[in-house]
Amino acid sequence: MSLISFRAMQTRLNEFFFGPDKTPWTLIRVGCAFLVLATLLLMGISGNYERLYGHYGMLPRRVAVDTVYWPGFLFLIKSDPAWIWRIYWVMVAAAFCLAIGLWTRVAAALTFFLYVAMVQRNLVSFNGETGILAFALFTLIFAPWPQRFSVDHLVLKKPLPHRPEIWAARFLQFNVCMMYLFTSLGKFAGQWDLGTGEIWYHITLSDWFRFSNVEWLRNPWVCLIAVHGSLLVEGAFAFLVWTGLRLPLVLLLMVMHASIIVLFDNALTFFNIAAMIVLCGFLETGDLDRIRRFFRGDECGLQPHATTNRGVSFSWTVAESTVCQMSRRGLTAATTRCHLSREPQS
Repeated sequence: MSLISFRAMQTRLNEFFFGPDKTPWTLIRVGCAFLVLATLLLMGISGNYERLYGHYGMLPRRVAVDTVYWPGFLFLIKSDPAWIWRIYWVMVAAAFCLAIGLWTRVAAALTFFLYVAMVQRNLVSFNGETGILAFALFTLIFAPWPQRFSVDHLVLKKPLPHRPEIWAARFLQFNVCMMYLFTSLGKFAGQWDLGTGEIWYHITLSDWFRFSNVEWLRNPWVCLIAVHGSLLVEGAFAFLVWTGLRLPLVLLLMVMHASIIVLFDNALTFFNIAAMIVLCGFLETGDLDRIRRFFRGDECGLQPHATTNRGVSFSWTVAESTVCQMSRRGLTAATTRCHLSREPQS
């Protein structure tokens, strides 16, 4: 019995990490490329690119050569001040290729390397979205390729993978779970005191809150819900996302991040967009139809179903197969008895 249980567990683990992949990689790919391109565009227009990474910027080359290592040292190889702009345009080209899905895997690897090198050149530029983009771009290197909506498939006619495996999506999902889990633990250890909503009250009075004049946002009940609701959703996400609550929980977190974009100033915009992009790693290709049915009043809607948790979908399929086999055997036995009953008695 123990051997059978071990083999069943081994089969389920194999299906969990190497089962068929239904992740909408196109959303993640285009979203990450858009954020990289938007970051480069804003820094190039504002002059912050030269200020942060230039040879005569905040961290001059003569100082950086002794403190910056690879891959950030790529920006310091040549003493020509125009060298950083050559890297800039190569990164723009790589991110654009990633966005349209042209040579997707190479574009993802080059964008990841140059993006990490750029941030490491001057760690002052490290923001909340930087870490998210780093592991998302790294995951895209190993994601199933080509994707359905990409130049590689639509123009270059590269065939879609016959059976893409889900292990790359699992890597992305585990990183997202750890991000929310440790964020919650950090809030518990910080100033987010349980039982009060004081931290939210002070946030609404800050300069980076857009609606500081709206008094009902400082209502005691609103403060309590904002503080404890965010802690509950973020802290429980790493555990409940593997259950039938996957889709409602992912959508709830996306709404929360979209609300932060609306409520707070532009300093938090890119971080929350990056969080919404990597949350797409928990979606499946059929979730859009489920959401559409939910808003049309279908009973199925967002309710958990057999394929909601991809980790247990295999066991559900095995159970259905077993029931079908038992039904067929029962039908065969009943048919045999019927034929025997019709035979003449000797």
